[in-house]
Amino acid sequence: MAQVQYIKDLYENEEKSLREISRITGHSFETVQKYAQKENWSEDNLPDTEPTSYPVLGKFIPIVDSWLEADRKVPRKQRHTAWRLFCRLRDEYGFTGSYSSVKRYVRKKKYVMKVQSAGFLPLERTPGCGQVDFGEFLYYDAGGQEQKGYALTISFPHSNMGYTQAFPSQNQECLLEGMKRIFEHMGGVPPRLRFDNMTTAVAQVLRGTERSLTEGFSRFMLHYRFQAEFCNPASGNEKGNVENKVGYSRRNAFVPVPTITSFEKFNEEYLWGWCEKDAQRDHYIHKIPIRELWQADADALLNLPDYPFTVFRYSTLTVSKTGFVVIDTNRYGLSPALAGEVVQAKIFFDHIEFFHDHHAVGTFRRSYKQNDEIYDWTQYVSTLCKKPRAMENTRFFHQMPQQWQTYLASTQGKERKNALQLLSEIVNDGNADLCDDALELAAQNGRTDTDSLRQCYYMVAKKEYRPDPLQLTSGPMLNYNPNLSIYDGLMGGDAHG
Repeated sequence: MAQVQYIKDLYENEEKSLREISRITGHSFETVQKYAQKENWSEDNLPDTEPTSYPVLGKFIPIVDSWLEADRKVPRKQRHTAWRLFCRLRDEYGFTGSYSSVKRYVRKKKYVMKVQSAGFLPLERTPGCGQVDFGEFLYYDAGGQEQKGYALTISFPHSNMGYTQAFPSQNQECLLEGMKRIFEHMGGVPPRLRFDNMTTAVAQVLRGTERSLTEGFSRFMLHYRFQAEFCNPASGNEKGNVENKVGYSRRNAFVPVPTITSFEKFNEEYLWGWCEKDAQRDHYIHKIPIRELWQADADALLNLPDYPFTVFRYSTLTVSKTGFVVIDTNRYGLSPALAGEVVQAKIFFDHIEFFHDHHAVGTFRRSYKQNDEIYDWTQYVSTLCKKPRAMENTRFFHQMPQQWQTYLASTQGKERKNALQLLSEIVNDGNADLCDDALELAAQNGRTDTDSLRQCYYMVAKKEYRPDPLQLTSGPMLNYNPNLSIYDGLMGGDAHG
C-alpha cells in the first residue's frame, strides 16, 4: 500500500507522467497505469507570476487562476491542460494571444501552487483542511443500562466548524464509516486531515513524520484523495482545534446523557441537526457566525469520488463443532451443518455477513460486548427436527416466536417432530415472519393439528392462483354441417340414397 500511495502521489500531486513514475519506482508501465489512474478505492523564492509579465494574457490571469484552483478538487484526468485553457480563453473570452504565453504562465502558476501546498503548517488555518479525533461519552441503552460510546469529530480550524457522528466503538470500521458519512454530508472531502497516531490508521510510527499506515486506512485515503498528517507522539496539542471541539460537543450535544437505541437514528435525527444549529453561533475571535466562515472551507473541499466506498474488512474463520465462530471474543452461531468448515466474514461497523462457498449463510448484528453469544434460532430448526426432545433445553428456544414456543411446548413425540418440520419448511422458504400468522389463522378455525397448520401457512404465504376467464372472440358462430351419409354405407345402408 505504501508503494501504491507513492505512485498515486507522484501522479496526482507531482503530475509525473506514467513513464516517469515507472522509471522512478521501478515498476512496470502497466502496474503504474493501474494504480495511478485507479479511481474506485479513495521555498522562499517564488517565481514571478504577476500580470505585468504577460501583457496580452494579463487581464485573463484571474480567470486562469480560478480554473487551476478549481482543478485541485478533481482527479487529474479531468483537469485542464494548457491547451484546453488556451482554447477556452480563445473561444469563451476572445483571447487573442498565443498558446505559448498561456503555457508559460500555467507552468509557473502550477509551480507556485505546489510550493504553497508543500509549505502547509499543521497549525495554519488553511480553508478546507481539518482535524480528526474520537471523544468518549456515556449513554443509556434500550434497557436503561449505562454504556460507553465514542463520538468521531472532524473540525475545521479556519471556521471552527465541526461535524460529529456517534459509534459504539473507535475501531477502524467506525472511523472510516464516520469519515465517509461526514464527507457525504458536507458534499466534499478535506484536502488535508490531521490525526493523532491512532492504531486504526497507523500501523507503525517511523522516524520523524514518516508513518506506516494500515491497509484499510491507506485504501480509504487513496479513494477519497485526501492527504493525512499525523501528530508527533504524545502531542495532542498539535490538533488542538479538534481536541477543543470534542470537549465542547460532549458538554453540549451529550448533556443530559442521551438514550441511544439506534446509533443510525441518533446520528441522522439528532447529531446532524445539532451540528448545523451550532454553526449559527458567532466565532470566538471573528464575532461573525461560524456558518459564514464555513463557506471558505466548503469551497476548498475536493469533489466526492464517483464510486461509493463500502467500509468493511474480511476475515476467514473456522466453524467450531457447535457451529460458532469467534470475532473479538464474541461468538456468532451459524448452522451446525457447517461445523469444521471455513467461512468468510464481511465485518461492518454494525453487522457481520457470513459466507460459505460464495453463498450467504447468516447475517448478525455486531456485538461490542465481551464474550457475548449471538445466534439466530432459524439456523437450528432443521437440526432440531432430528432431536425434538432437546427443544426446551436449547439456548435459542426463547428466541423463537412466543406463539410457537407455547404451541411446541404443548406437543410431544411425532406431533412435535411434524410441527418442527413444518417450522423448518417455513424458515427455509424465507417466511419466518409469517410463523405467527399461520398459527393465528389455524386458531381462528379451531384447528391445532400439523396438517391444518400447513394448509393455513400455504394460504397466508402463497397467493391463490385464479386464471382469468376465457375471452371468446365476438362475431357470428361458424355454420358447421358435415355430410354423414358415408356412415350409412358402413352400417349396411345405401350410402347414396
